[in-house]
Amino acid sequence: MKFTAAEILTLLSLAATATAAPQKRSISSTVLTQLSRYAQWSAAAYCSGNTDGADKVVTCSAGNCPDVQASGATMLYEFDNTNSYGDAAGFLAVDSTQKQIVLSFRGSRTTSNWIANLDTTLISSSLCSGCQVHQGFWLNYQTVAATLKSQIDAAKSAYPGYALMITGHSLGGALAMLCGMDLHNQGYAPTIYTYGQPRVGNLAMAEYITSVGNQWRVTHTDDTVPKLPPRVYGFSHASPEYWITSGDSVTVTTNDVTVVTGVNSLGGNDGTLTSSVAAHNWYIVNIDGCS
Repeated sequence: MKFTAAEILTLLSLAATATAAPQKRSISSTVLTQLSRYAQWSAAAYCSGNTDGADKVVTCSAGNCPDVQASGATMLYEFDNTNSYGDAAGFLAVDSTQKQIVLSFRGSRTTSNWIANLDTTLISSSLCSGCQVHQGFWLNYQTVAATLKSQIDAAKSAYPGYALMITGHSLGGALAMLCGMDLHNQGYAPTIYTYGQPRVGNLAMAEYITSVGNQWRVTHTDDTVPKLPPRVYGFSHASPEYWITSGDSVTVTTNDVTVVTGVNSLGGNDGTLTSSVAAHNWYIVNIDGCS
């Protein structure tokens, strides 16, 4: 097999970013509180009452979003596109205690979700120069993009000065990251928290996400999902990574979370030699407990 000069440069770039020595540091108690809060917001998207219009306030039947419930967060818009490609689901809520508008995407639950997950073709994107994105995730997000922007605009008008937060676990994390970058390019300033997020695009996309900043990508030990789709398929992860190193069903402390920097770093989840499905379910809380 012969490679073109451009292909050789791409392979060398991928190798360099994957093997560069990562920088690591611990987190503060303030950061841990933030990671816990948005893990709970992500968990709430799995609770059916929060996506089918049944609840007026954010509630979690599994008891895994106590801080969110204590804040009295109320619903603004709920969605579950069961008849559309990918079945994007989640909700938009307002937390007047924290003065935040929060968009939370649900992770995988349905057959349509998995059809989108497995559509791993990289397609060109206008998000940045040279950006390519995971086709299934992007098409899934597009089914709700226009409506969500309209709902967010209405929320920002009703609650001026409130910060926009976007979060999600697993597939929900992928949708949250793409939504966050899309809204950033349209002049919004969202803060993004993702948990167990799979890779969403190529190296150019990962570098762009890193340059934009204001995103917190959380992984857990050897969770399988953040390792997918594989780097050998042309996918990359952005920096930084907040890597939880403690086991399942244990209380996470500041010493259990390591900040790993560097695009495609092997210093965190991707450098583990094992792969665990169980680790995907525990992100400070039992994050998909309602499912």
